Amino acid sequence: MAPTVKELFDACVAQDPTMALPVAASAATTMSEFMENLTAASNALKSSSPINYSVIAGCESFLKFLNDTSHDVANLDICKERITQFGENFVLNAATYRDKIAAVGVHLIKDDAVILLHSYSRVVMLLLRHAASLNRRFKVIVTETMPSMNGKKAASELKRNGIPVCLIPDSAVGLIMEQVDMVLVGAEGVVESGGLINQLGTYQIAVVANASKKPIYSVTESYKFVRMFPLNQGDFLRKKLEFTTGTPDAGDEAVLTQFESDVNVDYTPPHLVSSFVTNMGVLTPSGVVQLLLQ
Repeated sequence: MAPTVKELFDACVAQDPTMALPVAASAATTMSEFMENLTAASNALKSSSPINYSVIAGCESFLKFLNDTSHDVANLDICKERITQFGENFVLNAATYRDKIAAVGVHLIKDDAVILLHSYSRVVMLLLRHAASLNRRFKVIVTETMPSMNGKKAASELKRNGIPVCLIPDSAVGLIMEQVDMVLVGAEGVVESGGLINQLGTYQIAVVANASKKPIYSVTESYKFVRMFPLNQGDFLRKKLEFTTGTPDAGDEAVLTQFESDVNVDYTPPHLVSSFVTNMGVLTPSGVVQLLLQ
C-alpha cells in the first residue's frame, strides 16, 4: 500500500527535523487535476492530529503560490517546475531564518537580564546560545511546561551551553514574575489578528506579564504566519470539558490524559504580545496584520 501524505511528511521530518515543509509529488496530467491533488494533499496534512499550525501556514503558502502560478502559466510541466523550485527555495530560505532571527533578537537581551522562558523552541534556543556566545551575561527561568514537560528539555540544553537556569513549576509564574525582565516564547502559529498560538500555558503567562508590565516577545520564523482568525480559547478546545461527581477514581486520570492529548496549545491575543522577533525584523502585532493582509 502506498504511504499517505501524512506518512510521507512524518518520514521527511524524521530524516531532517529542521525541514519546514515537504514538497508533494503529483502524477496529474491536467492543470485542474494537479490543483486538486495538491489541495487534497494540503487538506490531509492540515487535518492531521495533532494539529500542526506551522504546517497549515506552509500549506497555505504553497496553495497561494500555486493559485498565482496557474493564472500566469497554462503549461502543466512549467507549473510543476515552478512549484518544485518554489519548494526548494522555501527550504533553503527557511534554513537561514533562525540565524537571521538570532542576529535580530540578540539586541533585546541585555547584560544581567533575567529571562522567563516557556516550553522548548529551537529558534529561542539558538537566540539564547547566540547571546551567550557574544558574552552576554543573563539568567533564564524556565517553566516545566506541563503536560509536555518541554521546559525540562529546554533547561537541560541551556545548562549544557553554560547558561544559568532555574526550572520552576508552571504554577509559580505569578510568584517570580517581579524578578523577570522579559518573557521569551516561541510560536506554533501567528494569526491574522496579530495574536499568537503557542504551547499550552502561554496565555496565562502573558496575562501575568502584562499585569506586571513585563514585555513578552514571541520568537518565530515568518513561515509560521497563518491565515486564521481565532476569536477566543474555545477555538482550540476540540472537545467539551467532561465533568464528573462522586469519589476520585482511575476515571479522573483517564479524563486528564485525554484532555492533555486533545489540547496542546492556547491563544494569546495581540494586546498581550509586545513584539514578534522574526527573520523580517522585530514586528508589532499590527505589523504582522499588515503582512498577512498583503
